[in-house]
Amino acid sequence: MNIVYIATDSYTSMLGISMLSLINNSKDLATLDIYILSPDLTDKSKKLISGLVKEENHSVHYIDISDFNEKISFSFSTSGFHPIVLARLFLGSYLPAHVKTILYLDCDVIVHGSLLPLEAVSVLNCAFAAVPELCMPEAQKKRLGLSKNDPYFNAGVLLINLQYWRSHQMHKKFLDYYSTMRGKLLYNDQDILNHCCRGNILELSHRYNLSPGLPYFPRYFIKKYQPAYYCSSSAEYYDILKQPSIIHFLGEERPWMHGNFNYYRKIYNYYKSISPWKNEPTVKGREFFLFCYHILNCITLICPWFRQAFTRLIGIHYYTIAKKK
Repeated sequence: MNIVYIATDSYTSMLGISMLSLINNSKDLATLDIYILSPDLTDKSKKLISGLVKEENHSVHYIDISDFNEKISFSFSTSGFHPIVLARLFLGSYLPAHVKTILYLDCDVIVHGSLLPLEAVSVLNCAFAAVPELCMPEAQKKRLGLSKNDPYFNAGVLLINLQYWRSHQMHKKFLDYYSTMRGKLLYNDQDILNHCCRGNILELSHRYNLSPGLPYFPRYFIKKYQPAYYCSSSAEYYDILKQPSIIHFLGEERPWMHGNFNYYRKIYNYYKSISPWKNEPTVKGREFFLFCYHILNCITLICPWFRQAFTRLIGIHYYTIAKKK
């Protein structure tokens, strides 16, 4: 299986912990070719990362992408994110021609189960496969030309058909749309992918990109709130919550933040504890905010409609303001 990460050197610990979780849960994969794309990964960081791979059938490849900014000929703003997020749009040209299909992973994901079922997923006739977001307000979809009923996919885990991207010259379509939007999109490359690949995205089970906030939403509410997450049986639904294959630590409540109450923080802490970064301290300074966020999650468990209204009326506006700082 071909795996791709994109990271700056400042994200080395997150990249390494994620990679360690991947390797520990890939015993049933014949091969694991990990491609790390970075503009500034140091030799010291590369040595630490490469040291995680001990099996002969696994390998790590480093690709310099320090020129990714040059691929965008117009001015743009990534709303507080590092511009490297846009490098994901050029995977077709950065990766070797013989690589046809890849599993892209954000550095803030933890692999906690087998990825073997993903090898059986065919993306032959689509741009990529992904998991729909737990929630994306209708107004934000409308800005991207999506209808109310169109799914909006999270780009933290992508099973990408690079043959499709190359043959359809998707990088040009990505840049054309981004230019049309004057280089300003709230979720940057994720918005671009959802707009440009609309109708050509295969839906994956949320087992492969689980949001840590999901356990706070009652199952009966999820059926309407995000139908893609609803399972035919409660046993299957709760099995996914208990044993997700990939956990995506997105949002505000990150397990590396001091004072967090993240539902899956023990899983993250386990992989950190067996990594070379086990003694790296948590980030302090947001304890009160995280406590308030936890209260919001508890309210969601009791009254999920409040969370729905909060996300629509306050949440996305807060996010927009915060990312402009």
